[in-house]
Amino acid sequence: MRFLFLQILLARCRQNLIKRTRQLRLWCVKLKFWPQKRWKQIIFVLVLALIAVFVAFAGFAGLLMAGVINREVVSEIDLMNPDGDKTALIVYQPGFSSFPKDVSYIFADGLTSNGWRVEITTASPQAPSDFSKYSLLVLGYPNYGNAVGTAIVNYVNRVDYFGGVNTVIISCGGPSTASIDALRQQVEAANGTYYNGFAFSNSEDARQEGSDITP
Repeated sequence: MRFLFLQILLARCRQNLIKRTRQLRLWCVKLKFWPQKRWKQIIFVLVLALIAVFVAFAGFAGLLMAGVINREVVSEIDLMNPDGDKTALIVYQPGFSSFPKDVSYIFADGLTSNGWRVEITTASPQAPSDFSKYSLLVLGYPNYGNAVGTAIVNYVNRVDYFGGVNTVIISCGGPSTASIDALRQQVEAANGTYYNGFAFSNSEDARQEGSDITP
């Protein structure tokens, strides 16, 4: 599937490159920028082609990044501190870097230091959706453009009913809380209880905040 996705992106970029080059040439002719001498035409076409390649590459990079960031990754459930008093579930969306994962696991370390039993996994159709055995739910995601991650939004939509579970929202990558407020509304609309929200730009801050939550 990933190879097919890259093939489609490359085909689109190639079509866009041809289209943009033709548009630039017609635009130059119309505005009388088109050189009359053959060697100048060749140089001019090369310059236009380089510009078109840059535009196409930027578009390809943007699509590729969006595909990597927003994909749903299936993973096993990691268990931490199995003898803890109460159980917390952490569901996080991976990002373009390891930062959201690092923050989620460090936050889990903070919880376990305070006696929590923690299950942690990625946002996917296989992630737990019945919260009856959990005393705390943590939703983590990368913050790009002050928007909630697509995979975590899809996960919340699939769950639909939170059963009043206390929910912590973690935004990874910036100080803005706008995305936290947006996800909070979605959680509360599904009968979840908003407990707290954190915007982390430093992974070590997550440990302290996690350790402050008592079972």
